[in-house]
Amino acid sequence: MKYKKALIFGTYDPLHYAHIRLFERASKLAREVYACTESDEIIRKNKKRDPFTTEIERVKDLRGIKYLKNVFIRTEKINRDFYVKMLKPDVLILGSDWKGKKWEGEGLGVKIIYLPRTEGISSTDIRNGLGISKIKTIQSKIQDCCKAVRGFIG
Repeated sequence: MKYKKALIFGTYDPLHYAHIRLFERASKLAREVYACTESDEIIRKNKKRDPFTTEIERVKDLRGIKYLKNVFIRTEKINRDFYVKMLKPDVLILGSDWKGKKWEGEGLGVKIIYLPRTEGISSTDIRNGLGISKIKTIQSKIQDCCKAVRGFIG
């Protein structure tokens, strides 16, 4: 391992395979990988849309990912600077799609590493391609199936 701690900021709304691959790649660079998701309030303000999943649902989903040591929520008051000071990461990790773009995490005094983006999938494409109502229907069916499987397995 090259680093002790890595921190990744993101919306993860909806969480998908490319996010998990990013966490997996990060885990090969650092012993501990932390994720920080945006609050519902920040998504509404910055993205000008309602979140697909609530911040609590996103945290629960992210905490189930084995590559992550812990997960936090970034709010207006508890911002990126707070988490950098608290966790003292050696590195901030972003997907390569952020390279060359202005990012609020610059200037925090921590090295930024851009990892390759998983092509062919993005949260925006998922939302736009399926439409929110169809995604919510699919999500509901998946949750029903999970409940049924849990009930069947015992």
